[in-house]
Amino acid sequence: MNLLSDPLLPVLEMNGARTHVDLPGLFADFARDDVLDLPFLRPHQRAPWHSFCVQLGAFALHRAGREALADDPDDWRALLRGLTAEWPKDEPWRLVVEDITEPAFMQPPVPQGTADPHTNPIATPDDLDVLVTSKNHGVKQGIVGKPSLATWLAALVLLQTTGGYLGAGNYGIARMYSGYATRPFVGIGPAGGVGAHWQRDVTVLLQCRSWFFEHIEDFAEENGKALLWCLPWDGQRSLGLEELDPWFIEVCRRVRLYRDARGNISGRSVGSAAPRIAAKQLRGNVGDPWIPINLGKDSAAYNTKPRYAVMSEVLFDRNKWRRPLLLEWHDGIDRLPMLARFDVLVRGQGTTEGLHRREVPIDREQRLALFRSDADRDRMAELAREMVENAATLRNKVLKVVLLTLVQAGHEQVNFRDKTANAWAERWLDEVEGAIEPVFFEHLFAAAETSDRRPWVRFLEETAEVVFRRSVEAIPIAGVRRLKAIAVAEQKLAALFWKNFKGYLQEPAQEVADVE
Repeated sequence: MNLLSDPLLPVLEMNGARTHVDLPGLFADFARDDVLDLPFLRPHQRAPWHSFCVQLGAFALHRAGREALADDPDDWRALLRGLTAEWPKDEPWRLVVEDITEPAFMQPPVPQGTADPHTNPIATPDDLDVLVTSKNHGVKQGIVGKPSLATWLAALVLLQTTGGYLGAGNYGIARMYSGYATRPFVGIGPAGGVGAHWQRDVTVLLQCRSWFFEHIEDFAEENGKALLWCLPWDGQRSLGLEELDPWFIEVCRRVRLYRDARGNISGRSVGSAAPRIAAKQLRGNVGDPWIPINLGKDSAAYNTKPRYAVMSEVLFDRNKWRRPLLLEWHDGIDRLPMLARFDVLVRGQGTTEGLHRREVPIDREQRLALFRSDADRDRMAELAREMVENAATLRNKVLKVVLLTLVQAGHEQVNFRDKTANAWAERWLDEVEGAIEPVFFEHLFAAAETSDRRPWVRFLEETAEVVFRRSVEAIPIAGVRRLKAIAVAEQKLAALFWKNFKGYLQEPAQEVADVE
């Protein structure tokens, strides 16, 4: 069960063949862009596994003084072993190591002379999962009957590099806004396979190492610790950034895997008195190449669902956000077409609020110019703000009034404090957001390229009409009051839309009465 020599990782190759490789073989396949899929990964494990492979590959090459990506497994095997030369039996790369004073893969050792403190049972790999499902019905836990070794590997990487706070003794990683936050993965990558994406990110890290020290001065420029699972951990001491390489691979929990007489694997864990890295005050601003930094919020890490309003700010608003290294365009490395990706598993206090992945194509020179140039970015930021305000206006100043009018039976004065009516209307207002999300950036780029906002406003008008018609079918009112409610609401929809968007449209053939 040695990652450097045993083919533990299932791979689907570009030609459709299924095979198993060790970690050096996977990196060699990545370098040849010969990987179509990694079937052992669940959807929420893909971005963390990618970042782990990028950081590890870049660090191995850097420590060896190399820049070119190796495409030979033996070469990678030597590079990775070079990081752990003090363990000639490859303990840091083994899934199970009986001597708990030695590291195992993503499992920190206990200090010499310490009894085994791990007592909390871990029956299956998904018991290590970072998903919090209080009723166990979103994505069920503890269901893997006969887990493969690869599922244990993926679960360990996921937990140790993205885990958040989960009660006393279970601290989270440094690369997130808070213990109840998330580690986002935001960057641009080629539209090709997972190998092409890995190649690009590793190359950017190697060529832009100075970026990390420019943004976080505390890191050790030479001989900083990177493979944190190799360091003994007593659960008491935290590491400072000054001890770490900027590409450090985190471990946030004290876990250990064991093998019984039948060869079955299970795990145990133990809490810690302090987080592994002392960086709480930095709120996730620790130089992660995938994390946008909110410049107006104590320079804190991005921590929200990737909705069009915040995505457009991250992409274009230089005054509000600092784009991470891997979201920038790098001449000589990047070429069209590319995708800007937001991959975010949203967490809360005792909750998981879904895996959210959004992509924005950068597939033409016009779009690339809007993405790169400071002047064009400022213009895009202003345009995006206006379009976001348009959407909010449609929702709050037009449709909300119309929907409340509808459910309140067409009363002349709308009661905005009616909780029941507001709850009913909210469902339909959410449909507006659902309609805008998939097409916002297409409209944004089109409006920037043509300087014509009318197609966007017409789309908003059509969306309002569709949502209104659907809400009419569900209105909880019958009889004469229903007919009156529909008639009054229709009038308000036309009047309020014209009042709020007349600056974008030509005069109508027949004036519509204004509605306050």
